[in-house]
Formats: sequence, C-alpha cells, structure tokens
Amino acid sequence: MKKKYGILGTGNVAKTIGAKLIQLGHEVKLGSRNPNSENALNWIKNNGPNASVGTFKEAASFSNIIFNCLHGINSIEAIESSGKENFKDKILVDLANPYNYVNGHIILDPKYSGNTSLGEEIQKFLPNTKVVKTLNYLGFNLMTNPGQLNEPITGFYCGNNNDAKEIVNKILHDFGWTDTFDIGDISMSKYTEMLGAFWVPIYGQVGNMNWGLKLVRELKKK
Repeated sequence: MKKKYGILGTGNVAKTIGAKLIQLGHEVKLGSRNPNSENALNWIKNNGPNASVGTFKEAASFSNIIFNCLHGINSIEAIESSGKENFKDKILVDLANPYNYVNGHIILDPKYSGNTSLGEEIQKFLPNTKVVKTLNYLGFNLMTNPGQLNEPITGFYCGNNNDAKEIVNKILHDFGWTDTFDIGDISMSKYTEMLGAFWVPIYGQVGNMNWGLKLVRELKKK
C-alpha cells in the first residue's frame, strides 16, 4: 500500500533511504535548509513524481513516519526548527550519530555520551514521539541493500514503543533485511552510536564500507 514518508536531510543517507522508499512505491519528501539547492532538485529529477523536497517543517508534517538522516550534532536543532507539534504521536526513525571528527578519528560529542545518547536525547525532546534507532552503524550503501554482501548481516534496532518497533522492523524487511534484532529500549542507542564509530579502523584496512555485522546466536535447546 502506498504511503508517505518524510525525511530530514538531503545527504547520502537521506537520498538513499528516500530512493528506496520510492522504489517500493511510496511518496517521499526530503527536508532541507535549502529546498531549492542543486542537490535537492537533482534528487527530485532522478526519482520521479513521488519525490519532493521542502523545508524541515514541511517534511515533518508530510507523514506519520519520519526519518532523521541529519548530522547527529545538528539533529535536535533541526527538529526544533521543524516544530515539535509536527512530530506528536508519530514515529521518528533515527539514523543519526553525534560524531565529531578529530585527527582522523571519531569521538562522540560530549553532550551525547556518558550516561546518555543522541537517541535518548531526541526521545526526551519529543516525549510524545515514538523514536526508533536503527541502521546508524552502517555505511549508507548497505542500509537499503544488505543483500549485496555474501551472507546475511544483522539489522539492530531499539526504542521504547513495541508497536513502533514492529513497524520499523517491517520497513527493514522491505529494504531487504532478512536478519533483524531488537536490542531493547531507546537507551540502547548508546551502543549502536558507539558501534558506528567502528567504521574508522575497518575502512582504514579494507578501504570501503561494504561490510556489516552478523549476530551469531546460540541455538535454542529443544
């Protein structure tokens, strides 16, 4: 069934998620600080009549399911500029990481480390929104095409609302994920946000982002 999705951001993650949703037959509106930028207009041109771009506020009000694909340290500011009322009782799928890049390394921004995380702070900022964290630990090319690898990898997700997590889990399977795993409430964002930084040493050795993680579980005893 055709649905509408709003996406905050116009970077590689946002465009990849948006293009896949359109491929699946849905309507997508990207939110941008500059909806008339060449980057945004080219994305519309390449994705047909179900693709559009507006402000952050317009993207947030467009749908009951919104993807946060912004740079993590700017996410709450952008969400605030979108109008908190536009997120009420909706699902926000958070793919962002609060990273700073220093001397070739990634560090978590101090505001989103220690006893908290970006996922948790977004949930606190939007108490009437169902925040689900997922896919933030992967290269954007794998987010909607995990099957390009030689064997299945695991799609981790977390959040406080079970119904919202089930909806997001269904979206992951629509994206091609065959192995998904619920790691708990939104406080588990701490771990996927730390895990996302692991790309630095791996990229340094293999030279690409075409790799993922597989959770190998112990077989249940009969």
